[in-house]
Parts: sequence; C-alpha cells; structure tokens
Amino acid sequence: MNALRALHWNRKAAGISLSLILAAVLWALPLPGDLSPAGRKTLIITLFTVVWWVFNVVPPAYAALMMLTGYLLFGLAAPEVVFRIWTLPLMWLIIGSFLIASAVTKTGLAQRVAYFFMLRYAASYRSLILLTYLLGFVLGFLIPHPFPRALLLMSLMRAIIQKAGMNQADAASVGLSVFISTTATATILLTGDSTLNLAAVGFSGQAVGWLEWARYMAVPGIIASLLMMALHLLLFRQSGKVQIDRAALQAEQARLGAISRPEIVTLLWVLLALLLWATDFIHHIDPAWVALLVVIGLSLPKVGEVLEAKDISAGINWPILFFVMGALAIGSVGKATGMSDWLANSLLPASPPQNPYSFAALIGGVTMVIHTLLGSALACMSLVSPPMVQYAAAAGWNPLFPALLVYTAVSIHYLFPFQHVVILLGQGETGGYSTRHVLKYGLPLTVIALLVMILVEVTWWSMIGMI
Repeated sequence: MNALRALHWNRKAAGISLSLILAAVLWALPLPGDLSPAGRKTLIITLFTVVWWVFNVVPPAYAALMMLTGYLLFGLAAPEVVFRIWTLPLMWLIIGSFLIASAVTKTGLAQRVAYFFMLRYAASYRSLILLTYLLGFVLGFLIPHPFPRALLLMSLMRAIIQKAGMNQADAASVGLSVFISTTATATILLTGDSTLNLAAVGFSGQAVGWLEWARYMAVPGIIASLLMMALHLLLFRQSGKVQIDRAALQAEQARLGAISRPEIVTLLWVLLALLLWATDFIHHIDPAWVALLVVIGLSLPKVGEVLEAKDISAGINWPILFFVMGALAIGSVGKATGMSDWLANSLLPASPPQNPYSFAALIGGVTMVIHTLLGSALACMSLVSPPMVQYAAAAGWNPLFPALLVYTAVSIHYLFPFQHVVILLGQGETGGYSTRHVLKYGLPLTVIALLVMILVEVTWWSMIGMI
C-alpha cells in the first residue's frame, strides 16, 4: 500500500514539476508567429492544465475549475465566454442524457433487453464477441453514456464467462471486447456518448440534430465497428473450451420477473425521445429540450414516477460535466485570445490541402500523434479541435469536417488504456485485461483508424454533400 501511494505521489510530483517548467519556458522564451500576450497566457494556463489532466495531479474536474479560474483571474475572457457552455443546448442534452440513462438502468430495463439478446445469440466464443458489439449498439439507444453501458454489459458477460468455464486468455478477450465495442459503437448515435460526441458538435460550432449525426456518422461508425470486431477476432483467437450455460441465462432472466410498470413507463418515454430526436427536422425542437421534456415526464406523478430527487445528484456525473465545461472553454477562450489561430499556424502547413483525402490524412495524423502524447481523448479534442476548425475555414471546408475527423481520431484510436477513459475503466479486475492486451490490439488499430478517416469518412461525406 505504501509503495502504491509513493507511486501515485511520484506521478503527481512529476506532473506538477513538468507543468511549472513548461509554464516558465513558455513565458520566458520567444514563440514563433504573432501570438498576443493574452494568447500566450491562455496557452500557458491551458497546457498547464492539460499536464495536470495527463498526470492526474488532482481529479480532472478540479483541474478544469482551476483552468477556468485562471482564465478569469488573468482577464483573458469575460465570464459569459468562459462559461458559455451553460447557455448552449449541448450542456442540457448531456444532463438529460445522464438522467435518462439513470432511469433505464435503475428500473432494470437495460438488463432485460440485454438478456433478450443473450438468450438468442450467445452460443460460442465468437458469438460472445459479436454480441458485445450488437448490445453496445442496441443499449446505446437506451443508455446515452458509455460508462454505465459498458459496466452493465460487463457485469452480465462476467456471469457468462464464469459459468462457461473460460480460461484466463479467453475471458480477458471477451472483457476487452466489451469495452472496445463500447468505443466503436458509441460513434454511430449522437447519444452514443453524451460527452465526447456532443463535445465534438460543440467544437464545430454547428447545430447538429440526432438524425443529422446519424447521417454523417452511422455509416462510418458501423464500418469502423465491423473492422474493429474483425481485428479482435483475428488477434484474439479462442484458446480453450467455451460452454455457454443457457439454463443459467434463462434463470437470470426469470429472476427479473414480469416486466414492471417502471420499466414500461421508462421504455415509453425513451421511445418518445427517440421518435422526437429522429424527427427534429420536422418539428425543429432541439434534442436537448426533448431530453429535458422526457426527464420531466419520467418524474411526473402517474405518468412517470421513475426519476426521484436523489437522481439529480446520483444520476448525473458532475465531475465529467465540469471536465466538459473546461474542455469546451479552451475553444471559446482560445478563439477570443487568438491562441487557436496561432496553434493552427504553428502546427500545420500554411495552406490547407484542397484535396479532402489529403486534408483528412493531415488532420487525422496530427491528431493521433497528439492524442498518443496527451492520453486523454477529451483533453486532446479540446486542444486540437479549435485550431483545426479555424484552419479548415481557410480552405472553405465545412467546420464539421475537421471536428468529426478529430473526434474519430480520439474515439477509436488508442495504444494504451489511459488514452481512452472507457478502455481504462475496464483495465484490471473490471474487464480482466491488461495493458499488454490493449497494446497488442492498439498497434494495428492505428491502421484501421486511418483507413476509416481517410477512405471511409471522406468518401461517405463527399457522397452525401457534407464536403
């Protein structure tokens, strides 16, 4: 225990030391290009915070609050700029998504749906891998956040693994597939990841509805999921006997009993949300307000009575909310102080490529390198997206083009667990896999990520007229 504490302190001490050295260097040394004093201060505060995020000096939410306070104390932007996200539908869609996820999980509706598919399709090692992707997608309609979705699916898979008599290698493979499939299938729906997906939309500065996101990302997301699943089956072949105990699955399903009133009520409200999200081009009600209306409905007497007062505190992941607030503030403050323009001019060629495939290769490649160095998907997005969007404007590209490329690069590319919080969530006892498993998968995944961005996304977006 003492050794573990020492290791944690050494990591934090290294982060504090590096952030102070970096701040001093950036303050003292001349920087290339024309960066204003306000832009230099924004750069220092931002990178200082990013280092704290990477080294986990303090919980990420507190580091984000520190950064926002720094922006205000140094007069880099007005409060309405720093906290602009609270005036946008984006924040309220995230809050609504968390509460809907809480209702679906607490009523047992998600478990019932999962057992429905497991009893029909769980028959072998290969089918379990396929099932992680199928359920990852299906549960994305009901649970609009990857954390509870992955943990719920893993808890169900763990019972199957134990009763199937899997050896350690096959068990680790299935566990890894649960969390990998969550990152892949989360790209298909806007509410597949109510943090990362909505942040990507926020960085683009565009209004994107639920159906619009599906139009842009469903085909690339499905293809990416299929490629990632095929890669998993190729790299992690079955090494032992796997005997699925269907009787045990039926017993677990029977234990849920008959479908309850709270489950029926929650299902009806979620179906209403999906219907309104899918038809927003007709009624023009923002997806955020739809989410809040459904949340209100789930709390009403008679027609709801599912969400309670305690769900406001327990059902919403406030640390993630503060982290998102800080990440998006980097974009708004960086744009106001000129930091975003300076970063684009410093990191990228003077003239953006006019060929969309070359542009995607440049943006995707640079983002993947920075993501590998920084580790955090959202931290990388917050630092890279604003200058990439500004850079793309010079070539007349749709702002969604660079924003979604950056999003894809950080969503489906990782070499180590710490580079994607969902993969990190499952490492160790939770999912049964180690850093070695992730690295074995992550190296060839780099090629798949580039293929998806350069060939699949550019071709698809050109076909539908987005670029």
